[in-house]
Amino acid sequence: MSLKIMLIEDEHEIREILKSLLEDEGFVVVALENGIEIMSKLQQHVPQLLIVDQLMPVKKGVEVINEVRADSFFSKIPIIMLSALSSESDKVRAFETGADDYVTKPFQAKELCARIRALHRRTQAERDAQKIESIQFGSLMVDFIGHRVLVDKMEVALTLTEFKILTELLKQGDQVLSREGLRERALGNLNVSDRTIDVHMAALRKKLGSVGDSIHTVRGVGYRFSGQPEFAPIRKLSL
Repeated sequence: MSLKIMLIEDEHEIREILKSLLEDEGFVVVALENGIEIMSKLQQHVPQLLIVDQLMPVKKGVEVINEVRADSFFSKIPIIMLSALSSESDKVRAFETGADDYVTKPFQAKELCARIRALHRRTQAERDAQKIESIQFGSLMVDFIGHRVLVDKMEVALTLTEFKILTELLKQGDQVLSREGLRERALGNLNVSDRTIDVHMAALRKKLGSVGDSIHTVRGVGYRFSGQPEFAPIRKLSL
């Protein structure tokens, strides 16, 4: 089944070109000129991935992402932000808002398609290959069935990327997870810069509060989650 993408781009020519290019690559594309009434559009079309332009009139890309991430049903949908803004602060803001990837204009169509497929693979691998029901570490609990993270029984809103980074760190036990390992297993993109990884990690630590102090940087190597979490296997039903 083809991947269904919702594209939000205010410039007509760019929107139509992107729609055509993505459809030529085998994607099903729903193209919108703005993010107004984004939730009703998501409910109507139910896409598997969202591509959002940043600099749009009326409602900016980050506002669209904020609205989507606040919705209980669509909060985990993978999101790629497109933007002509290339500064580090713009990228940091996008990631902190909830974007899973950031593509700077102008870009090559092949690169965008590769990023879409990488993000989709990452999402599917997380959903299809889970072998455990939950991970418990002190006041932290990761629920794979409900795709939730709780600290002191309060749900913490993480992006897909932050959720994947956290689970990969926890699965390592007390061992170091290298930056290369993070790129391959959590980010799904070997070309992600060290700075991008640092941005994701900083956002994750901040959201986890005191639990985030358990994530340690091992200089020149990667990251380690100190302590030994408890894993609960998926329970099989008896028929």
